[in-house]
Amino acid sequence: MKGLALEDDTPRDFTSQISASGTSKDEIPSAATLDEIPSAGTFGIVYRRTIESSEGTMEVGRSEDLQDWSSGRENHAKISKGINRELRVWLELKHPTIVPLLGIAKVQDSLFPALISEWMSSGTLYAYLKEQGTISASTRIKLARGVADGLEYLHSRSVVHGDLHPGNVLVDGSGHPRLIDFGLATIAGDVESQLNTTTAGRSVNPQWRAPEVIGIDPETEPVRPNFESDVYSFGSVMFFIVSGVTPWHEKKSSNHIIIELSKELLLHVPTTSLTITGT
Repeated sequence: MKGLALEDDTPRDFTSQISASGTSKDEIPSAATLDEIPSAGTFGIVYRRTIESSEGTMEVGRSEDLQDWSSGRENHAKISKGINRELRVWLELKHPTIVPLLGIAKVQDSLFPALISEWMSSGTLYAYLKEQGTISASTRIKLARGVADGLEYLHSRSVVHGDLHPGNVLVDGSGHPRLIDFGLATIAGDVESQLNTTTAGRSVNPQWRAPEVIGIDPETEPVRPNFESDVYSFGSVMFFIVSGVTPWHEKKSSNHIIIELSKELLLHVPTTSLTITGT
């Protein structure tokens, strides 16, 4: 359906073509907490919808806002800047390892547009591995390599993802991983994009983020996400793909993990890879 592709790097408005009903994209098992595998980004959660056009029907994902609008105009302006920044970054990304952005759509009773992307039928990386159960080493290597290729592409475009974890890796119908959620992405050297980036509303996620980004040292300021912290996050994702467990899965809370990180302790490496677990 070539007619659904972006033209001239301008987001297409699908408001009149997108269906109003659909099913939630949240496929994260109840056993996994938000800190372990986030099912929503800063600005919303993804729902499955269909688009009717002259080219036919296509299933898409619609990211809708979940923010609290009672916080006033200042917060609205910050969110608007964040969405515009995400659009600006995402529009420039065109690669087999990136979930394609198709356009936008107006949402009833919302101040901000939804972002329309191709629908990834196998869900998040977490959900995909759990559904597959025991998978071969070659499949795990393919998944890890796909995520690595996606991150390498971002960095080649001077883009820092800033929030890489299994909830921000979707899997298409052919089993290929694709990166998504550029709400914290920045352009290296672009001061404006870095200044407008905030981690407010995000979980700390110490399983996936570099200690210096979390700010575990009370005597130093947290650093902004960068290429090096992206690589740290990739290592955590690869640990999950290979082992089948989330980093620090034996710890009961984010605070316990942060304490371990502050002691510079190493992860416990499972001796075998059995099932996917988040607890």
